[in-house]
Amino acid sequence: MGIRDILSKEYVVNGLKSLGKFRIKISHGSIMTFSALLLILFIAFTIRIFQMQWEIQSGSMHLSEFDPYFQYRFTEYLVKNGFVSWAWPEQWWDMQRWYPFGINVARAGFPGLPFTAAFLYKIISALGLNIDLMDFCALFPPIMGMLACIPIYFLGKDVGGKHVGLIAALFLALSPSYIQRTSLGFFDDEAIVIFALLVFMIMFLRSIEENRPLSSSVKYALGSGLALGYFCSGWGAAFYPIGLTV
Repeated sequence: MGIRDILSKEYVVNGLKSLGKFRIKISHGSIMTFSALLLILFIAFTIRIFQMQWEIQSGSMHLSEFDPYFQYRFTEYLVKNGFVSWAWPEQWWDMQRWYPFGINVARAGFPGLPFTAAFLYKIISALGLNIDLMDFCALFPPIMGMLACIPIYFLGKDVGGKHVGLIAALFLALSPSYIQRTSLGFFDDEAIVIFALLVFMIMFLRSIEENRPLSSSVKYALGSGLALGYFCSGWGAAFYPIGLTV
């Protein structure tokens, strides 16, 4: 077929007709499920940023509790000095963590949360979004608390169907203990590890299904291992999921 044939009127018209026959079929139930999940995500995020009304009055957002400020300093150190600066060429001693001797972060710190936050902050900064690091760290937990509703939906869906998945997502969105640990300003390990734990559970359970092809099981097993490794990098409570799987 030559260039003239490709650019001919008949060829273009036939191509448009064939394109018009292409339809993406979405069932009514899928639309309702997707809309319900979006509503749950909106509720989860809104509840977690409720106290922003008082933060706005002060002119800026802040962190809460003791550990989030350490996580913030860790993230700030990575943003300013690079991702390996906390351990090489010299190990970083955080003198504000314990007085008067400080603490060796390279030996005692869990880098999962600071690495994730610093990496995402560098990306949005490269895209031209000018946001203060403190504000970014304060908003990070509500965002992750909202996103954690997605993997628990799929976990519930695998166990009992779409309705179970939606109920599980709603329960997590409204869980008081989880809201407390992912509210605005609570920049601590739970912001990433609960999400990682849910992803690990989904992939691990799928990898051990008896009727699943071997190639698919291996892929899910590798994915579950990566999710568990990410969990281990962020929280010492990784002994819990490790103990359940051995």
